[in-house]
Amino acid sequence: MHKQEVRTYVREQFSMLTSGEREQRGRKLHEELYCQLFWKQAKIVAVTVATYREVPTIPIIEKAWREGKTVVVPKVARERHTLDFYALTSFLQLEENRGLPEPVPSKCEQITKENIDVVIVPGLAFDQAGYRIGFGGGYYDRYLEHYQGKTAALAFSFQLFPTLPTEAHDIPVHHVVTEKT
Repeated sequence: MHKQEVRTYVREQFSMLTSGEREQRGRKLHEELYCQLFWKQAKIVAVTVATYREVPTIPIIEKAWREGKTVVVPKVARERHTLDFYALTSFLQLEENRGLPEPVPSKCEQITKENIDVVIVPGLAFDQAGYRIGFGGGYYDRYLEHYQGKTAALAFSFQLFPTLPTEAHDIPVHHVVTEKT
């Protein structure tokens, strides 16, 4: 399958999920995540505020806060084609930017990649080696190029493939957590 075919397939699968199914699968996946050693050891966790066509992340952010972890969320720096991460202590620190919830820099502290323990990398599809097909911007591959911490991805089972097409700049994640792990 080509990347665009994979993206189309996964988007169709998300659109067929009822909100109840999405929530139920999300709860199972979240419980798997919370059992992982990298989650338990992390003090600073990077995660996106998911859109409807992704694994829900708001419960993860809330759980991290309850556990005393610092949550950092990305803001796209389009002029540099990269991401900047900001500490989020309230959902009121977010604004919508091109359909994505992003932090308002004037309301948050920027956190450098050297201080982030684990980055939960978003994507549409993942394979057994940790490679992913993202949303097409290449922002995470550029960000992860010099990142030294742990990386993970959250995926519903229909987002998993035996292998995916890869390119030289693709960087695999260390862990792919699913609701059926």
